Amino acid sequence: MDINEVLQKVYETLPPQPSLKFRITKQQTGLFDSKIGGTPYFPKNMEYPTGKQNDFEGKPLTLLAQLNFSELPHIQDFPTKGILQIFIAADDLYGMPAEYGEGQTKQNNFRIIYHEDIITDESQLMTADDMPDYSDDDECYLPFSGEYLLTAEEPDEMPPSMHDFRFEELFINAYNELYDDSAEEIYDILDDEEAENLYHMNDSAFAYIGGYPIFSQRDPREYDDIADCDTVLFELDSVFGCEEAKDINIMWGDVGTGCFLIPRSNLKNLDFSRVVYNYDCG
Repeated sequence: MDINEVLQKVYETLPPQPSLKFRITKQQTGLFDSKIGGTPYFPKNMEYPTGKQNDFEGKPLTLLAQLNFSELPHIQDFPTKGILQIFIAADDLYGMPAEYGEGQTKQNNFRIIYHEDIITDESQLMTADDMPDYSDDDECYLPFSGEYLLTAEEPDEMPPSMHDFRFEELFINAYNELYDDSAEEIYDILDDEEAENLYHMNDSAFAYIGGYPIFSQRDPREYDDIADCDTVLFELDSVFGCEEAKDINIMWGDVGTGCFLIPRSNLKNLDFSRVVYNYDCG
């Protein structure tokens, strides 16, 4: 069997998608930078995002990620200007909704904010001293510590992998069609090493937009009501203790992943009201 021949047939349905990967550097960041953590760009005349549910109701959310699209290389269907921000609660679910399916789009304890027009006069923006404090008797849970600059690499294309809920069935069907077989499972076709390679083919991307998502467990889009959330708005995976990132401490639970998915049509329309937030770990 030529595995590349099978993959090319899979790509007819799930073509490689434009993606922009980021290098993560631990350092102090500015208000307008693309980054993880730190002080967000935030106009003083805007209401700062707070939690809406359970023990976090009324408490300030924390900036997880900020992307300044006016300074990033453009990839198809993403904004060409403005700043996108993802805020999360510092609770034991990192602000992720406890419900499955459409429930994962409810922005109660997480929030997606898009500033289309940027104020450059910093006197009109909140400073670190203006930021509301999260203070509680309970422990503060966040998937990162410190702040990190995100530096874009050159845009590329990311192929689908076995993380995608559609991949395995498409691969089996493609193989059966090409080789006139009747395999029912992917392990009827591949040995363990070959399957692992398909599963981990995108694992070198720790932070990115576009492309295809990576999960530690199952793809939540197996639920039909969110299957249309087909585009990675932002993915941030655990980065801890590896040789190339010794000073970075990003950890989703037990070496997990955090992913935000949006329907491509919504992204084109700059409508960020319906975004699936999924974090899982091993």
